[in-house]
Amino acid sequence: MKNRTRQLISTALITSILSILIGGFAVVSTYRSQIAIIDKHLDQVESDIRVNPMDAISIALLSIEQNNFDLTLGFATPSGEVTILRESISTPLDGDDLRVRNIPIPEGDVLVVAASLVEINRSLDINLWRLLIFIILANILASIASSLLSRSGALAQERAQRQKMQEFIGDAAHELRTPMTVVKGYAELLKGKQLDPERESAAFDRLNSELKRMDFLISDLLMLAQLGEEGNIDFERIDIAQLVRENVSDFKEIAPTHPVTTHIDASAVMVGSEKYLQRFIQNALTNIRLHTPASTSVQVSVKANKQITIIIEDSGPGLPPESYGEKIRGLKRFDRSRSRDTGGTGLGMSIMNAVIERHKGSFTLRKSELGGLAIEVHLPRT
Repeated sequence: MKNRTRQLISTALITSILSILIGGFAVVSTYRSQIAIIDKHLDQVESDIRVNPMDAISIALLSIEQNNFDLTLGFATPSGEVTILRESISTPLDGDDLRVRNIPIPEGDVLVVAASLVEINRSLDINLWRLLIFIILANILASIASSLLSRSGALAQERAQRQKMQEFIGDAAHELRTPMTVVKGYAELLKGKQLDPERESAAFDRLNSELKRMDFLISDLLMLAQLGEEGNIDFERIDIAQLVRENVSDFKEIAPTHPVTTHIDASAVMVGSEKYLQRFIQNALTNIRLHTPASTSVQVSVKANKQITIIIEDSGPGLPPESYGEKIRGLKRFDRSRSRDTGGTGLGMSIMNAVIERHKGSFTLRKSELGGLAIEVHLPRT
């Protein structure tokens, strides 16, 4: 609602400014052109008088009549007395809104040539009122158009969100199908009592393992669903440098055989969700611990400029060449066998990508200079 109100206000302001600029320019141009015509008439009379100033009155009257100018001509003495020689119907000398030209003639007298601005000013007022009405109508039409476009955009966004949800549900059902099939198979075997005690114990162990896997999978799916929803995540000021240091410290305790090098800018502070950014860092480090040899070197870098840059890379085997630079979409897995071998859900990368997208950042998988995988992230600071 607030966004829509803000959009309508912005539309009204832009429409008003454009209308004033364009309409105002047209009104002023018309007014100036009308004044220029009057000045041209006055210049013509004055020019004719300059040719023969000794017969100024006759020349002035002749110039006005021949050119059919709507002008008033007066004669002013040095004492200030004014005699009307020719009076235009629209230009009384004692009126307001006059364009006056005082032309000195011999013996100190002055010819007064005047043109009325009444009609021009009246036309200006009418045009200004028309401009005002146009601005009001333009704002109404622009607001209606903006509202229709906003609704259209909202419907398109809703359709995209619905499609995204349908894809998510389909992917989730696919991910759950494998462990469900295993559980169903072993449940049938146990139900039929077809197993000896040793195989029965192994079956129960496998059932327990698959149920745990389903629990992890459901947790990951719920997190992805939360990250996909609008407006349910609280952002706060985060010391991302400290957060990375703490998670690297935990990683060293869990995986002591992995040599770790860090380059962390202490000024790396941003606004975001500490809970989800921590999950991102944990997933990146867990990926190294589960999918690389024990002696794999790890390097973690955090840089703070206009953006926050986080790079977590290793010297391990990396990803298949075709996976570097690939867009992570939906519940994307790069190597399904790795998740089965390690007991993971395989959705770590998808969660990491969703976290970064929610923070309006960019997430890239590339070949590390160390030889393995480099996860590079750029995040806005605010």
